[in-house]
Amino acid sequence: MTSLVREDAAVADRLRVVLTRLGRLLRQRADGLTPSQLSALTLVEDQGPLRVSALAALEAVDPSVASRIVASLEEKGWCERRVDPSDRRASVVAVTEAGRRRADEAVSARTLFIADRMATLSAGDRRKLEAGLEVLERLVR
Repeated sequence: MTSLVREDAAVADRLRVVLTRLGRLLRQRADGLTPSQLSALTLVEDQGPLRVSALAALEAVDPSVASRIVASLEEKGWCERRVDPSDRRASVVAVTEAGRRRADEAVSARTLFIADRMATLSAGDRRKLEAGLEVLERLVR
């Protein structure tokens, strides 16, 4: 293994650890909404009503997993199934008003948590973080 490859592996490992910790911290502020549920709610809210199969494809999960997520959201009244207007034999998942409010609350709480943490950084560190985010965004495209 070359030194450059070892350096890349070390940086990749640090990044994995930091992202795992951040995910854990954000999950602790979920108030009963899992990351999968929040992702599904915000995706359906952004995309409009979706079939479970389309939601599964967009989330890159098995349709059975997407179906369980939708069922858990339905139980809480955060989404509902409706007849698909393009094929009345099928159904689509739509976010309810309660689901919209719940997703907005969760996103706001998580964003506020990060913003509060960022407020403790120096201006220089905030600029570095912003520059690093641009690089991370390119990595995940």
